[in-house]
Amino acid sequence: MSNQRIDPNYDLCQFQFANGKCCGMPAHPKYNGLCLNHGTIHKRATMREDDLYNELASPSGAFLSQAEINQALGKLFEALAANRISPKRAATLAYIAYLLLQAYAGLKAETRLTELQGAKDLHMLLKMRYGPALRKEAEKRVAEGVTQEKS
Repeated sequence: MSNQRIDPNYDLCQFQFANGKCCGMPAHPKYNGLCLNHGTIHKRATMREDDLYNELASPSGAFLSQAEINQALGKLFEALAANRISPKRAATLAYIAYLLLQAYAGLKAETRLTELQGAKDLHMLLKMRYGPALRKEAEKRVAEGVTQEKS
């Protein structure tokens, strides 16, 4: 059995599959002997990649807020609904966004703990440095206030 076509009068797609069979679609004049589908496969794949990068990239250049991550997830959902991205790739990007949100929540909690610890340290230092003097001054004011009320 040969891979050659019986009637060469018809201009058919020259794409050959892995099993040796040829595509049976009519060739498109614009794609050098390939049909519209096989002639645009490479163009569609590269166009998707560039398109998604520009759409999913954050305006600030980094994911700094939950709002920007949420915006990127919305655009990812639109791309998946329009079938411009594979479900596997969309799931991977959504998982990365989930990890970014988890890291953001952890950083927020860590920052809050650092602020609280800093306030405690400052209070302790002030108490160590000015504690006895402030206590004496407060007692003096209370004593003066009591004597003024009696008068």
